[in-house]
Amino acid sequence: MRPMGTAKLFTRDSKRYASLYADPKGPGDDRPTSLQIIKDNDLVGKLADKTVLLTGGSNGLGIDEVRNLARTGAKVFFTARDFAKGQRVRDELLKELKSESLPQEPQIEVIELDLDSVESIKRGAEEFMSKSDKLHILVNNAGQYFCLDLLVDNADSEIQAIANSPFKLVAGYESQLWVNHLAHFYLFQLLKPLLLKSSTPSFNSRVIAVASLAHTMAPMQLGDYNYEEREYDEFVAYARSKTANMWFANELERKYGSQGLHAISVHPGGIRTGLQRSHSEKAAAMIEYYLAMPHIQNSMMSVEQGSASIVLAAVGKEYEGVGGFYMENCGVSPATAEDAPLGSPGYKPWAYDKDGEQQLWRDSLEMLKLGED
Repeated sequence: MRPMGTAKLFTRDSKRYASLYADPKGPGDDRPTSLQIIKDNDLVGKLADKTVLLTGGSNGLGIDEVRNLARTGAKVFFTARDFAKGQRVRDELLKELKSESLPQEPQIEVIELDLDSVESIKRGAEEFMSKSDKLHILVNNAGQYFCLDLLVDNADSEIQAIANSPFKLVAGYESQLWVNHLAHFYLFQLLKPLLLKSSTPSFNSRVIAVASLAHTMAPMQLGDYNYEEREYDEFVAYARSKTANMWFANELERKYGSQGLHAISVHPGGIRTGLQRSHSEKAAAMIEYYLAMPHIQNSMMSVEQGSASIVLAAVGKEYEGVGGFYMENCGVSPATAEDAPLGSPGYKPWAYDKDGEQQLWRDSLEMLKLGED
């Protein structure tokens, strides 16, 4: 099943790094890091006139993404639920980057924003717009941590949003759908005019939705978003929220690609960034089950390797002016084979569904009481 409207992209995707992912050997092997992506695209100090906003930049992958996007010379804003922690991360990154004698003075700022709160999202967007009249790249990074990604974050994670969470409502909706999809959808709607205004013929604006191979665990089910009519399964709920990320990117591309605003969804890979201490017995057993698989052990990445696909989607030159597709392993993802073992790369057929994508967009607007856009 070919993603709708991306035939041109498939002829352009160089698969430059494909051979490095063919036989992975675990974290620190020959697979690219985000710094390598920046250097391979000759972008050190080359994006001084660009502005980036990234959610969840004070933990794990987010820190490395901020670090390497800042190396391009772009002004990088990142959100943090804990503003003091965000400031500490910012100060440490600036100290590190200034020691490198980069062509451009690194520019990093923190925006306080709690994805659990509609008002905090609104305040955060307003604060950002008071500090910048441009936005070229929006990375919806927060809320990605999940044991099925083998992305095992530490207990003080900024956004837990993991599938071992018991059912709860956030802002009136199931927590994983809210944090992973609806909160970012709302943030995008607030920033959309700025993204459209900032787009130029030489550098179209981009939105990056951090998705997950966990989408392969269950297809999206429209309606009954709060599980009032069916039994709640936290793992299935997470999988659907990640499919929602992909559908958001696909529909965004369909609606705004012709206006110079594009979207890509990305699975970063399996990364261990510390052992969580809050896993339920069910989640802990699931993690051990996955970690015992040799192909999973070999596919694990370092944080620097995990952020590479996200950074490539955000600034990779070959993806200029295109979108509406799903990336992993630093390339456009193929469909997964029917007989592929659990945890193998690739997308399931439900990852691309024009009617479903359009309905989810309409439902999301209604749930957020935004009206038609």
